[in-house]
Amino acid sequence: MGLFLTLLYILTAYLGPETLWGPIAQFHIEIILAGLATIASLHGLQRSRFFTIPQTYALVGMCVAVFFSMLFTGWFGSIPGALLGFIPNAFCFFLVVVNFRTKRHLQFLIATFLIICLFTTARGYMALRAGNYLSPYLIAQGNDEGVSIYRLRGLAFINDPNDFAQVIVSLIPLIFFFRRKGSGLFNLLLLGPVSVLIYGMYLTHSRGGMVAMLAVVLFAFRRKIGTIPASIIAGVMFAVGNVLGWSGGRDVSAEAGAGRMEAWAVGLDLIKSHPIFGVGFQRFSEYFFITAHNTVIVCAAELGMFGLFWWVMFVLPTLRDAYVSSTGKTEKVIRDVDQPMPYEVAFAAQREPVAQLHWQPAGYTAQNTQDAIVATGSTSGMSLEEMENIPLHLQDEMETLELPPEEIQRIASLMLISLVGYFVAGWFLSRAYIMTLFIYGGMVQVIYQIALGRDLVPTRMNTWKIVKYSGIWSVGLILVVYLMLRIQHMMGIR
Repeated sequence: MGLFLTLLYILTAYLGPETLWGPIAQFHIEIILAGLATIASLHGLQRSRFFTIPQTYALVGMCVAVFFSMLFTGWFGSIPGALLGFIPNAFCFFLVVVNFRTKRHLQFLIATFLIICLFTTARGYMALRAGNYLSPYLIAQGNDEGVSIYRLRGLAFINDPNDFAQVIVSLIPLIFFFRRKGSGLFNLLLLGPVSVLIYGMYLTHSRGGMVAMLAVVLFAFRRKIGTIPASIIAGVMFAVGNVLGWSGGRDVSAEAGAGRMEAWAVGLDLIKSHPIFGVGFQRFSEYFFITAHNTVIVCAAELGMFGLFWWVMFVLPTLRDAYVSSTGKTEKVIRDVDQPMPYEVAFAAQREPVAQLHWQPAGYTAQNTQDAIVATGSTSGMSLEEMENIPLHLQDEMETLELPPEEIQRIASLMLISLVGYFVAGWFLSRAYIMTLFIYGGMVQVIYQIALGRDLVPTRMNTWKIVKYSGIWSVGLILVVYLMLRIQHMMGIR
């Protein structure tokens, strides 16, 4: 139930309560869903080992940073609103980690995102075809020639074209979670939704989304065909995108991004004047006519270096866990799965209490179930009735035990590619606290937990290393922005 309510909550958050629930949205249905999802998730809290995950404490630190950012700027009355603006987004990390435990669960989540993107693209496309330029799914903007263009956007969390493009570009690699080995026709059909997503991103005319898509292609293909061929493909795609008018007649160059560079400079000035706790959560727009257009700058300017430290402490282990899961060892597990895996041994590997290994309902003999698993090394020899008599959480773990190590690495690689697209797009956007980041962070933890239970990856990073590297990267990222601004100044770009 917790899984279903989490999916429904995410669907409501991205499509907008009014879209999904109509008149009853006025009763704050999204808050009700979040509360129900939380209650339904509590029973799985201990099993998820949620409090052993470093990102959990990073999110607590970010909540504290949001509180202090408002407290030390004197906006006491805005503290509750700021926390309510941050916590529901970050809380999705908890919901995903606790309720999603298998590849199949992650596919449900990806399918939900796909529904969101396809629905939004369809509504925007129909509005364009009908000439309904007042549609909430379109926004007008002038290009470099002074001609108005209409850009596709969503509602709620994706009500900006760039935000919607960021979700799409990070979702495209995840579609291949559904790829089936040896099923060429089905895999070919996956290109259908991918094509629609690319077209939807084209309708956003997002320049940052275009750059992020090129980064995804480069990162995805460099292992298979090499860096140079992958770079050539990305370059050709860039040229084709310009010919097709991907940016909507707006220049894609350093000069065209001078306005954003100016926003970065303002952000650095705010960091200098409010270095520890920032100017306040979501208050950057009060100091400049546009947002910072950089995730790192907006986080450091609004929450200070204290807040940026906790943000990096969430991102750094997430990237590390995705990377080690995609490159982990397979030899030991491959050797094990070639032999029959007894019921007790299988779940001992998952660190289940011995009492649960011999669980059986009253009047039910588990010997047939155990014999089937011993004989086949999987659940394929079990009847539907036998499967139904096994607790759901043990069924989930049996499913993960059957997942080949190569498949775990493959989906981890797809998750890593998705994060590359997300963060490249985020370098040009001010979306440090958006729900998508925390959902993706939770998905990485699900994959990492699966790999860790199968002894495919090293243990978690040492706490001291996480703290040390987070501090270094926090300063390093600000330094990168500063150097980019200096180079812009030296080149005379205005």
